[in-house]
Amino acid sequence: MSGNFSRQHYERRIHELTERAKAGSDKTDDTDIGEEAYLTALSVYVRQYRENRLSREELILHQKKLSMKLERYYQHTELFDRHVGIRNSYSHVLIEAEKDGCSVCRKLVRIFDGRDAG
Repeated sequence: MSGNFSRQHYERRIHELTERAKAGSDKTDDTDIGEEAYLTALSVYVRQYRENRLSREELILHQKKLSMKLERYYQHTELFDRHVGIRNSYSHVLIEAEKDGCSVCRKLVRIFDGRDAG
């Protein structure tokens, strides 16, 4: 899941995945690795609850922890996507600065790219 999403979108998606886990669905063809991990882990907890190996309170606690982790995963994914977009938008300037810029400009590009420690 990537893109510019609101907290409500995250909450709706987490609710959808939670309901899927409760229903015992193992359908993951529309999930990314973070959502699949959430769905798999929650499905295990739901199964343990149904086998009376977890209390209702323990199940709720596990679900809340998993939800918080998935939301943090969504946020990190969104930040990465934003960073890539920004980087792509000025990559042509960096290429030009390295090719035609002064020695300081070229050094800054190498530092920015991680090719020179500075």
